[in-house]
Amino acid sequence: RRGAYIESGSIDFEGIDLVKAKKKDWRNIRGHKIGYIPQSALAGPNPVMRIGAQLAEAINQSGKKPSDEVRRRALELLELVQIRRPEVVLKQYPYELSGGMKQRVMIACAIAQNPKLIVADEPTTGLDVTVQAEIMELLRSIRKEFDTSIILVSHDLQLINSVCDDIVVMHAGATIEKVPSSKVTAALHPYTHALYDSRIDLVEPRGKLRTIKGQPPSVGKWPTGCRFADRCDFVKDVCRTTDSIPFAQVNENQWSACIRHKEIYGGAN
Repeated sequence: RRGAYIESGSIDFEGIDLVKAKKKDWRNIRGHKIGYIPQSALAGPNPVMRIGAQLAEAINQSGKKPSDEVRRRALELLELVQIRRPEVVLKQYPYELSGGMKQRVMIACAIAQNPKLIVADEPTTGLDVTVQAEIMELLRSIRKEFDTSIILVSHDLQLINSVCDDIVVMHAGATIEKVPSSKVTAALHPYTHALYDSRIDLVEPRGKLRTIKGQPPSVGKWPTGCRFADRCDFVKDVCRTTDSIPFAQVNENQWSACIRHKEIYGGAN
């Protein structure tokens, strides 16, 4: 609970409210029904453990599986995430692997228990563009093959738009928009538009790259009103003085926390 707390709401997962879940519930969920891919491939694997040992921990969480069964599953997982020479990789340490291979190992650990949900936290951080594309294609194939849902956390809206069905946009700790990926160009919050417009487009070059002015407010020192106000091109006094900006549903599939979206974008579209 350090540094953050839940003010209200619930997180429903297979009939369990995770906000109120007890430790025994989490033992059956974390690593089993919910897998996690950490942000940095470089920092993810334990540097003093061989890859085989790390996979064994993910596979044999109960400690009751025979070692030969664990090894077979580890090899199967490495092949699944498209790592060549899995027998060799099992005996290696993380420093002997490339960034892309480390991330594949972390994905293998995340899917070891065939989870229903994978939380992927910036899974392409620190990887070159080619490897990023390979990792995202791997996640797509895992989602399709195992019918697994994926929550993809990223600052790259273009990447998210190419992979996800729905997009939830946050700014300064607040959720400001929920929109289907197919309608991201019809977003109803200026921050979502600014993110999308700041992308690099190699198909249709747009001249000077647009940037978002200013900086987000300091953590915990949130301003009254809209937290994007100081950076917004459409800001008015009402944006700063409204005590609580509602995160409101504006149509069947879209939510927005901009109180002026009808003025700016012509309403729900």
